[in-house]
Amino acid sequence: MTSLLVIQLLTSFLVGGGFIAFLSFMAERSSEKIAGIIISLPSTIAISLFFIGWATSPQKVAESAPLLPLSIGIIMVFATIYIYLSRIKLKKIYSMLLCTSVSLVVWFAVSIPLAIYKFSNLTLSIAGYVILTCFGYYFLTFKPKEQSLHKPLKYSTGQKIFRAFFAGSFIALAVLLSKTSGPFWGSVFSGFPAVYLSTLMIFHWHYDSEFLFKIYKNSPLGTIPLMIYPVAAIYTFPVLGIIGGTIAAYAASLACFFLLTTLKKR
Repeated sequence: MTSLLVIQLLTSFLVGGGFIAFLSFMAERSSEKIAGIIISLPSTIAISLFFIGWATSPQKVAESAPLLPLSIGIIMVFATIYIYLSRIKLKKIYSMLLCTSVSLVVWFAVSIPLAIYKFSNLTLSIAGYVILTCFGYYFLTFKPKEQSLHKPLKYSTGQKIFRAFFAGSFIALAVLLSKTSGPFWGSVFSGFPAVYLSTLMIFHWHYDSEFLFKIYKNSPLGTIPLMIYPVAAIYTFPVLGIIGGTIAAYAASLACFFLLTTLKKR
């Protein structure tokens, strides 16, 4: 492993983890209506694509990013499975093990073939995203008839460190795989639900299943800015490079985010 790759991995871990901690801070200080949207803001995907572009090239990002809208739809399926399994009456530790193992098995079973077969059809990817997100919307937003939250959304210092470390590790893994196994593997693991899983585990440990439904009821809507990011990156990275491409893609995602939050506040 070259010294440059070590620097890239370490930097991606620190920057990615720090950004996740920042989003945790923002979600704590937001209303219930937009907390779920903030949780879904581009984080692991945005940081991963930046460092994948640095480790390989902006063109490689554009080649592999078309699979990411579909990957985001798969994250919605992952979250939905986890939350519904949490309703099964088990001791907390066994419930968490069941929810985590089953949802991760589904994620790996569906996501790994995308890298193996180098899936790159943007139209099919967006169509898959729409279908899977509608699935998440029905089961997380429309079907549950939950009342508003009565508990504030708070993370302890230890929980923030856990989320930052967990997400940062998978960002570094995505960068490593993009360098050693190709950008499609890197892109697939940039779509690993590290933020979702760490958040679900924290809240599952401290609260009941109904709380998970309440905090995640707006997450399907929140995936729209997340989906916008890789679609924009396909076009911005080759033209503007990794820095300009990242800024432009995130600007497009943030514009969508602010539009959604404005609509939700009304």
